[in-house]
Amino acid sequence: MALDPASRDRIADRWAERLGCSPEAFHGSGVTAARSTSPRTVRLLRHADAMVVATPQDADGAAVASVHGLFVLAYVDAAAFSPVPSDARLLAAGDEAAFAAFRARVPDADWRRASPTFRPGRTAGLFRDGDLVATATLGEPPFPDVGVVVAPERRGRGHGRAVVSRVTAAAFEADPGAVVRYRTPASASLALAESLGYERWAASAVLVLDQTGTP
Repeated sequence: MALDPASRDRIADRWAERLGCSPEAFHGSGVTAARSTSPRTVRLLRHADAMVVATPQDADGAAVASVHGLFVLAYVDAAAFSPVPSDARLLAAGDEAAFAAFRARVPDADWRRASPTFRPGRTAGLFRDGDLVATATLGEPPFPDVGVVVAPERRGRGHGRAVVSRVTAAAFEADPGAVVRYRTPASASLALAESLGYERWAASAVLVLDQTGTP
């Protein structure tokens, strides 16, 4: 199943609002210039054959201090969602110690990339032999992000898919009209998300400017 056309329109409207452009920019081809509301960031978003570049008003002469991305953005709605059966479950308050122990086993770089948090009812977990081995956390509406982490020694076994499926289902249980986003580095595989019905919608990058420097 594919995203409902109404969901696609909502996604385009949301990004148009964030980037300061018309939603029509995503329905054509070529590059659209927009004005960034942040004085220190340039945001680039490519959807199909369309590219939107949002720059701050005083960006001339500013050097790039850092680059965040390239990220792939994939979305799913209830109509497109294809859950998988598993014993992953939503974490409860009593699972906080297990979550902390899991955090201690995951490399810092992996944790920062996904930014999972312990949110009972909005964090899914998968346990093996009493240990938490994978988590996925649901962000805030209107387009909640999913951040997933799997213990290094447990990767490649479908655990990430299981927790993403469970937390995505939780989003639709709370709001059947929700549209959920999965963001991943462009170098990573989208197979996990796509197997659950997530549809690649865009690629995005953010350039942080050092306005005291020179190009």
